[in-house]
Amino acid sequence: MHKNILNLFNFLKSAAQFIKIVIVFFILLHLLFWIQNLTGNPIGFLKPFIPVLSSFLFIGTSCSKESIDLLGAKFEFSYIIALFAYLVLYLIDHLAYRGLEIAEEVYNSGYRKAREAEENAFNKKLAKDQSAEQRALKRYNIFVSTSIKPKFSHQEQKVNLEEQNKIMNKFLIEKTGVSPISYNGGFLYSFENFSAVDNNLQYFFKLLKSSSPLDYVICIQILGKDLVKEDKQLKELISLKFVNKVSACSDTVYRYRFNTSHRYETSLLGLFQKDGETFEVHEFREMI
Repeated sequence: MHKNILNLFNFLKSAAQFIKIVIVFFILLHLLFWIQNLTGNPIGFLKPFIPVLSSFLFIGTSCSKESIDLLGAKFEFSYIIALFAYLVLYLIDHLAYRGLEIAEEVYNSGYRKAREAEENAFNKKLAKDQSAEQRALKRYNIFVSTSIKPKFSHQEQKVNLEEQNKIMNKFLIEKTGVSPISYNGGFLYSFENFSAVDNNLQYFFKLLKSSSPLDYVICIQILGKDLVKEDKQLKELISLKFVNKVSACSDTVYRYRFNTSHRYETSLLGLFQKDGETFEVHEFREMI
């Protein structure tokens, strides 16, 4: 419909321009017709146009039949009035053309505003749907694995990794109220309310700031409909072994944006490829 209306405007403007050309053409013919009358010598190619020229001359004659002698020639006012009629007609056509241009601009402006309003409404609905879809994702896992820091790895330090893990898990269980399961060489904590993820993340960040002789690999993964894919993502995160960072894939970070409050900020750790697939890895960081 929009394209058809634009085509109509183009047609009408082209028609108005064509009429302008025709009027200019007849103005020239009128001047020749006037010369023919002054000289009394007929101009042959004017013959087919005489009916139109005579019609305009009739308008002039209806207004005035007076004339003036100048340099031995008789100048009739009717020809001047007819010429003026051509010019008035040209002006009317020009105004019509400008009116079409203004109407087209008004139409295009209205169309753009309507499209913008439609797009804004669509984007708002899309954002609302995305928000609802993301907020429906509540379950998530936090994985943590440990290793002895290099400076404590000497035999004489006598750091017992198993004992340190018990201390860590006791702390996390007391703070989060969740008991972990053994998973991929570490411990997997499962939670049910991602909207309150900050409340649990704070305890994992306390591990990183503690004076413990351990290094930590901490990964967080949102859970949705594709549990196989999400489990694969978590294992890929674990395999990257970002020590003393809280890492996550892009889907988890995207879900975090829809939380109403944010105690932490996120930043890109890098792009990685595995099995021909590229994936983003981000980290959660405490705001300064």
